[in-house]
Amino acid sequence: MSGTATVASGYVFDPSWESEHSRLCSLEEIYDGQTRHRLTELGITEGQRCLEVGCGAGSVARWLARQVGAAGQVLAVDVDTRFAGSHTLDNLEVRRHDIVTDDLPEASFDLVHARAVLEHLPDRDEALRRMVAATRPGGWVVVEDFDIDGPMYPAAARYYPPGFTEVAERLGRALRAAFTGAGVDIGTGRALARELADAGLTDIGAEIHAPVLTGGTAAFFPLTLRSLRPRLLATGEVTDADIETVIDLTKSHGTTYVPTFMVLAWGRKAP
Repeated sequence: MSGTATVASGYVFDPSWESEHSRLCSLEEIYDGQTRHRLTELGITEGQRCLEVGCGAGSVARWLARQVGAAGQVLAVDVDTRFAGSHTLDNLEVRRHDIVTDDLPEASFDLVHARAVLEHLPDRDEALRRMVAATRPGGWVVVEDFDIDGPMYPAAARYYPPGFTEVAERLGRALRAAFTGAGVDIGTGRALARELADAGLTDIGAEIHAPVLTGGTAAFFPLTLRSLRPRLLATGEVTDADIETVIDLTKSHGTTYVPTFMVLAWGRKAP
């Protein structure tokens, strides 16, 4: 999800930052595989209508448009569409839209998907309610969000090379403090399945994706740390040297690390 200065507290990334498009694209490189697999398993086919909420750099929306074909349609929305608007797909509409306040057609989409969106919204319940309302009977709602709360980041830190666990744990504390201070729900991922059930959906399922990355193969985490550097330093949990140590590690070939845990959950609207 991309944002602007007018977005309510919770979205911590600046879309005007010179490397923000690259950061979003690198997020897609890591997490799109899990997303595509689950959406395929749920039966995305030609002729369907799909809604992509918080479309970011647009890769999932473009993939969906190719899956549903000329007879289908994809609506991709975000409060800031600067990174998703350029495409040549006739069945894909990219629209500036706030999921919490702007209207959507009710019972209109076979699939509604959002990734790394709900965690940033102060009114998460209303956003999910609107997503469910926009889903046709028998359609699917699929949501993905991170979980860095409680023991989750210390668990991820165990996947860093020997000698780096302590700095990784300090970084985890800084991330939790920075996100929480901005209004992000850092445990949103853990609650997704329950919230889908509470919203009245059935056939609920969920899974955790924890990619073990090799140094030098993915830019998402180092770019995220660079973007968040002032917020991280302001927590007092890490130094600039700590941040640079982890960035250098993520660029070092032959090392491995886990950035964060992403939870993917899905539910079906009763026919």
